[in-house]
Amino acid sequence: MGKQKQTETKSAIPLITIVGRPNVGKSTLFNRLLKRRVAIVDDMPGVTRDRIFARCRIEGMPCQIVDTGGLTYDMGRDEIEAGVEKQIMLSINSASIVVFVADAQAGMLHEDIFVAEKLRRSGKPVVMVANKADGRRDENTALELAGLGLGDPIMISALHGSNIHELTERLATILPEFEPEYFTEPPIRFCIVGRPNVGKSSITNAILGQERCVVSSVPGTTRDMVDADFTHDGRRFIIVDTAGVKRKKTKMDNMEYYGYTRAKRSIEDSDLAVLVVDAEDGLLEGEKRIADAVITNKKGLLIAVNKMDLIDNPDYDYFLDNFFLNAPFLKSKPILFVSALERSGMDALLDNIVDVHRRQNELLPLELLKNVIYDTRTLYSPAARKGRVGEILDVIHDSTNPPRIVIRANDPELFDRNYKRLIENRIRAIFNLSGVTLELKFAGPRPRKKEDSILQPGKKRNEKKKSPGKNIEKLKKKKKRKKG
Repeated sequence: MGKQKQTETKSAIPLITIVGRPNVGKSTLFNRLLKRRVAIVDDMPGVTRDRIFARCRIEGMPCQIVDTGGLTYDMGRDEIEAGVEKQIMLSINSASIVVFVADAQAGMLHEDIFVAEKLRRSGKPVVMVANKADGRRDENTALELAGLGLGDPIMISALHGSNIHELTERLATILPEFEPEYFTEPPIRFCIVGRPNVGKSSITNAILGQERCVVSSVPGTTRDMVDADFTHDGRRFIIVDTAGVKRKKTKMDNMEYYGYTRAKRSIEDSDLAVLVVDAEDGLLEGEKRIADAVITNKKGLLIAVNKMDLIDNPDYDYFLDNFFLNAPFLKSKPILFVSALERSGMDALLDNIVDVHRRQNELLPLELLKNVIYDTRTLYSPAARKGRVGEILDVIHDSTNPPRIVIRANDPELFDRNYKRLIENRIRAIFNLSGVTLELKFAGPRPRKKEDSILQPGKKRNEKKKSPGKNIEKLKKKKKRKKG
């Protein structure tokens, strides 16, 4: 399928990597430094697996903070643990500063010694932190951890925010200076969504050209949102890998629910979404629910059919016929056939993302749009209700991303769901809106101006009011005549 174009991951900004054994509060410290909740925090060890990146400022200095999984001396026993350890070591090797987190209440353990040895070998600047400090045995813990040879620890409580300022001041003295790049256009933010084990993380890694996410055959490997900033063909992107969603909210355990809420938030925060489908399984009910969530949030949508390397002599027409028969509401969405394993189809995927984003932000030619809608009303009359027929009075195209079209009618209730779908299909037949979610809104007539609303029906604007005194005089004269 041709050679993939070069994708550049932005890495010039200083990186602060947070490391330590499991369950010492790394993710809590990560969220505390960012002043918002990004990483999943849970008492269960091993919650964090991927490297989670987030930009922030430390004492006014721009940097990127990286949360990592727990590092232990018995890692690598299974596929996921080996992947987590690899991610941690990649993060240490690319760091400007490493924040080594230990547990002040538990004191120094053998695993802390193991982590300290790894950091000494890396040669990176290390800031030692003892989290969960409560003052009871802080001095003893500080002496123990100082014996690791990585400097005196800063006693903090990430949960309560105690002594965080001392940590940020120490980091600011070590952080290298950074001159940010300036882009004329904002980045295109897109998320990778789908069921577990369809290859979302593999596609993320294939696009970035590096192992940014843990990849495993075990479903549910990804739990957090994992985002990365990169450029391709001179255009800046932010890609977000999400946890797989496979069942209904009521049947989820804690970890699945955390992953689900972050996947939902990633859709809301993105410009568009790439729905990944397994080529062997085809489109299942889980994908339909996810696609519906993307459309409900009025985001752009593309579909990437992954694992095409496993299909011998694929019949694309047959696949598409069955796909659209199963989900006719996705007919207006681009479908691309890719292989994350072979890194094929990634350039086409990025090109289509750029095209959909451009279409999302374009205004349609208003005169042509009006003609399409008025012609539809002329050719196809909506069903009458109680002797009334819907009439279209005006068409307004007032916003983009998503494109919003407001149709003013004599009564919006006279246009049912099927008629609205007919108008949308006629618009899509004329304009290229592939991948774009179109917002079609029906509204009533324009409200009359205030000076018009006070006029009585049939009364002319400049008509003079009759004097009530003259009417009274006429009535008196009539009464006198009757008496006479």
